[in-house]
Order: sequence, then C-alpha cells, then structure tokens
Amino acid sequence: MKYRNVLVGGSVGLVFLAGCKSFDDYQEERVAYAVKHFERARYDNIDAERVLSLDECVRLAVKNNLDLKVFGLEEQVAKEMRTSEMLGMLPELNVSDNLTGRSNTPASSSRQVHGTGPGTYTYSQSQDRNVNYLNVDLALSVLDFGLAFFNTQQSQDRMLLRQQRTRRAEQNLVLDTVRVYFQVAAAQRAINVAGKLLEECRNRYELIEQMGDSGQITPFRAFDEVKQFVEMEKRLTNYIRSYENSCVELRSLLGFYPNAAIRVDDSVLDTVPEFDFPEMELMEQIALMKRPELYEVDMQKHINVLECRKTLVMMFPNVRMFVDFTNSNNSFLYHSTWWELGIRAAYNLLKLPQHIARYQAYSAQVDAEEARTYAQAIAVMAQVRIAHANLVATRERLNIDTRVNAAYRKNLEKAEGSSRVSGELSQLELAHMRLAAAETEIEKYLSLGNYYVAYFRILNTLGIENLHEATVAELKKRLEDERIRAAEELARAKAEYEAEQAKIREAEQQLETPVEPPAEPAA
Repeated sequence: MKYRNVLVGGSVGLVFLAGCKSFDDYQEERVAYAVKHFERARYDNIDAERVLSLDECVRLAVKNNLDLKVFGLEEQVAKEMRTSEMLGMLPELNVSDNLTGRSNTPASSSRQVHGTGPGTYTYSQSQDRNVNYLNVDLALSVLDFGLAFFNTQQSQDRMLLRQQRTRRAEQNLVLDTVRVYFQVAAAQRAINVAGKLLEECRNRYELIEQMGDSGQITPFRAFDEVKQFVEMEKRLTNYIRSYENSCVELRSLLGFYPNAAIRVDDSVLDTVPEFDFPEMELMEQIALMKRPELYEVDMQKHINVLECRKTLVMMFPNVRMFVDFTNSNNSFLYHSTWWELGIRAAYNLLKLPQHIARYQAYSAQVDAEEARTYAQAIAVMAQVRIAHANLVATRERLNIDTRVNAAYRKNLEKAEGSSRVSGELSQLELAHMRLAAAETEIEKYLSLGNYYVAYFRILNTLGIENLHEATVAELKKRLEDERIRAAEELARAKAEYEAEQAKIREAEQQLETPVEPPAEPAA
C-alpha cells in the first residue's frame, strides 16, 4: 500500500510538471511557428503576371483575408455555445447500479423486551448473500431550467451579434481593399507617366551645367533650374515609392505573401463615372436600417433584458421535481421494484436583497443601452452626411484637376507644335512644361481614385453593397410599410386611450350625481 501511494503521487506530480512551460519552451515553439507560418505564407501566393480587377480583388479579400476568417471561427464558437446552453435545459438523469457480495450469509437476532416467552429469538435472515441494487433518478429543477432557457436566448443573441460583427468586418475589408486598389492603380499610372520623364530630367542636369559654363544662363538661373528639376523629381519619385507600400498592403488584405509582386487593372481610371444617390433623408434611414453596429446595440440591450428576467426567476423558490425508479433482487423484500415521486422546494431569503439590487442594475443598463441606441443612430446619420460631403468635395477636386491637366496639355501641345521653339534654352523650358503636365496628370488620376473610394465609403456608411435602383426601391418600400404599420399602431393606441378616458369620465359623472333620499312611508 505504501509503495502504491508513492507511485500514484509521483505520477500526479509528473503530470503537473509536464503542464508547466518555461520561456525557453515558448521560444522553441515560436521558432517552429515562424518557420511554419513563413512557409505557409509563401505557399499561399498568386501569379505576379496576373492583372487583377477590382471585383477580383474584393472577392479574393473576402475569401482569403485572415482577420475575416478569425471572425468566422468566433462565430462558429458562438454557435457551439448556443447549442451547449440549449442542452443545459435537459433534466438531470442519474443511473446507478450497486452490486454487493458477502463472504457469508448475513443474519441477525432480536431480543424480547416484554412478554413471558423466551428472552431471545432465534437468528433470522433478511438479505441475500449477493444483492444487486439498480436506481434511475430523473430530476428537474425549475430554476435551473428557467436559467438555462434564458441562457439559450442570450447565446442566440451573442451568435447573431457575432454575425453582425463579421458582416461589419467584411464591409470594412471591402472599403480597405478598394482604397488600396486605387492607390496601386494610380501608382501604376504614375510610374508609366513619370518613368521616361525622370530619365530626361537626369539628362537635363548636364545640359544646365553646360549652359552655365558657356555663359548662356547666369549661375543664379542655373541654380534655379536645377532646384526646380530636383523638386519636380522628388514629387514624381514619391509616387513611385508609395507603389510598393500599396502593393504590400493590398497583398496582405488579399491574404497572400506580403511582397510587391502584384498588378491591377488601371483601365478603370480612363473614365469618370457618374454616381446617382437618393435624397439624403432616405439614405439616413437606410443607414439606420442596415448598419450592423445598430444591430449590435439592439442585441446587447436584449441580452441585458434577459439578465433582468433571469434575476426575476432567481427570486422564486427553487422547486425540484424528481422521479426515482428502484429495482432490487433481494428475495426477502415484499416488492422488488418501486417508483418514487417527490417535490422539494427551497427558498433562500437572505439572497433576495442581492437579487433586487442586481435587477435594478441590469434595468439601468437596459436604459443605458436604449440611450446608446439613439446616440449611435445620430452618429450613423452624421457619418452618412460626412461621407456624402466628402464625395462632393472629391468630385470638385477631380473637376479642378481635370481642367488644370487639360490646360497644361493644351499649352504643351502648342509649345511642341510651335516652330519658334528652338535652342537649348527653349528645350529646357519645354522639359519644364512636360514635367508639370505629367504631374497634373498624376494628380488627376489620384483624384479620380479618391472619387471612387468616396463612393464606396458612402456604401460603407450605409451598410449595403450597392445602390442600384432595385435595392433602393426595396428598402424604400420596407420603410413605407413600417411607417404605415406604426401609424396604425399609433391610431389603435390613441383609440384605446380615448376609450379609457371616456370610461373614466363616465365613472366620475356617476360619482358626482346626487343620490335622492328614499320617500317617507305614508302615515
């Protein structure tokens, strides 16, 4: 026995020690993860020569984005928790079977206390040597069932809340993908436009130096010319430098290895789209109806309402109902099988003040969530107006950049077609005009990309995927139906209130009517 206890204690100690980890263990595990994740990221790649459109980028981002997959897994966890809470409503069922055996036959005797007979009775047997005792116990606690029921409802709300968070994360992912997509597209155009011109700029430095040495321009003019070319070269080079950063960010959003080997279709920058929007009041109502954040606040409020109901349930006595089935093979029993029904109730009075305070706290939390719902609605409407104003501003900036680029292009064409442009000095001025026209063209492409992004930002603030006529018409019809239903409920409530007030006035008139005394009997 002593050695066995030592062996069991040592085994338990080894189990506990095996569960402990040091920093070296975590470091080795992190090294293994580093190799594993790096190889996996390099495996998840895309063809560098493939030209991706905007729809393809959005589809790949929704399919492969790792953060969105984490949200999906959390949603699955919430579903399993709901199933777990649902199974908690089942009653408690215990089955026990006891088999006992003795080395000899159990027997006993009894002594006579009163009477004239012998003082001690003979031995008697009341139990077999081997006895099997089977018991099936089914118990249902009303309090546990009620709490499990409300827990199931809360788990359902938490699952729906997770779904709304996943939906909002997907909408934000689409907006980020669109934003980075147009950054890459504009950077590609900037590289195509400015690449050759930058090479010409580097050749102009030698030309300026030669003109300064020969006395065609003063040293101060040579310094100004070099300064202008350097500043122009810096501005154009910044567009090229931002290209790789945008490519890395776009590949990260798509769930691929984060390098700069990606190309997008920039032909979308060749045309200026015209976006149609419904009236502002309708867009605000659409946002109030479709934004996932508002659904989250409503669901959180309902979770707190269920907490109030759970607290009310806990104020009632704990009633426990049970059914027992027992079977015994003891041959000395009159009945070897029997049923037992029972109800047990218990009430903890000292817990009642705590439950009352808890109910008041969650009731106040429900009021806070109600106020938060309205505050969130105001914030959402403000976001819609800000996003629409941003779209108008970006469109105005696009128009300005388009006009400026057209003017620069027109002057450049006139200068290039003029027969008076000759000599090194004129060629230098012409190079300045080319660089300025290229810069205005790049600015136009950047403004056009911002215009597209501003449109998708409005869709993001509305919480919808598109603003097609069919979508707007459907949402508008739902709002009109809800307005009609609300008007009918208001009219019904008003009619009930007026009927109740009429009954109250009638009762008051009956109380104010004087009661005539009974007539005196005749003499």
